Amino acid sequence: MDRKHFLKGVSIMSIGAVALPVLAMSKDLMDEPSNNDLLARETSCTAIPEETAGPYPLPSSVSTTSLVRTDITEGTQTGVPLSLTLTITNTDVSCAPIAGLRVDIWHCNKRGYYSAYDGQPGIDGTQNNAGTTWLRGIQYTDSAGQVTFTSIYPGWYTSRATHIHVEVFHGSSLIATTQICFPDALNITVNDFYATSGTNPMTNETDTVFSDSYASETATISGSTSAGYTASMIIPISAGTSLGIQEIDAQTGGQFGNLQNYPNPFSAATTVSFYLMQQSDVKLTITDLMGKTIRTITKTGLSKGTNTLDVDLGSFTSSGNYLYQLEVTNQNGTFRQTKKMLKD
Repeated sequence: MDRKHFLKGVSIMSIGAVALPVLAMSKDLMDEPSNNDLLARETSCTAIPEETAGPYPLPSSVSTTSLVRTDITEGTQTGVPLSLTLTITNTDVSCAPIAGLRVDIWHCNKRGYYSAYDGQPGIDGTQNNAGTTWLRGIQYTDSAGQVTFTSIYPGWYTSRATHIHVEVFHGSSLIATTQICFPDALNITVNDFYATSGTNPMTNETDTVFSDSYASETATISGSTSAGYTASMIIPISAGTSLGIQEIDAQTGGQFGNLQNYPNPFSAATTVSFYLMQQSDVKLTITDLMGKTIRTITKTGLSKGTNTLDVDLGSFTSSGNYLYQLEVTNQNGTFRQTKKMLKD
């Protein structure tokens, strides 16, 4: 095990934010990446560094369905507003944006605590946050490869600089794990505003996760403690050249795409084709334009990838336009899309 990953494992063992003496930060602050550095990084098409998922990733016991959301504060976590936009790009395809990927984020609140876990030490004593899900969220990248979360500027805890955790999934497969940091000077400003436990002595340069990579993991950010902050980050990942995700329509929650029927128009029978991001149950419903159900087809446990359903409307239906709705259900919830077909 290399020194960086060993230190990462050690650092997540002491979580509580406590008042510590302020260390000299002048060198660290001068070494921060400039806006020009951040712009150069975003056009370099170099994969973002992989980082540890800890501490406190989403417990397997927590349902992900309710976490597919934009606002992750749940109305309970106060702090300086933060709007965070992440753009996922593919280093294997000239850093083209990737649609349909699942993006998970989580971070601590302004007091340095995470949701969903018990026994966290910190400035307010040991807390039991098991069963809570605040400051955790899931979204699926749109056609521009983007997701946007509404949150608060994170606080800090002992042994770590201010940060946000990010995981990227293709279907149910984890394909990237990283963390995002913020400029040290801004962290000082916000921490002073929060007045929780003094200034964090840990900087991005001395943090064991960011020490050798913070120039590649610093968000571009603007705003103020009074108006809130807007942050953005391009996250290039190596996703291969044949994910099939270019077919995914963002309106379907990133769960399926490329819904079409062929031939269209058709005389009696047609085939409905679609691409699933993961194993799912599906229901195909055919209705007339008045909403009357003509036919329903259900299938359970269809595999990830391209699937087809044959539909024979036969001679008992007249010529004209019909609607077909695909309903996809999996561990992330139920998602639907409706399109039109024409019978000769």
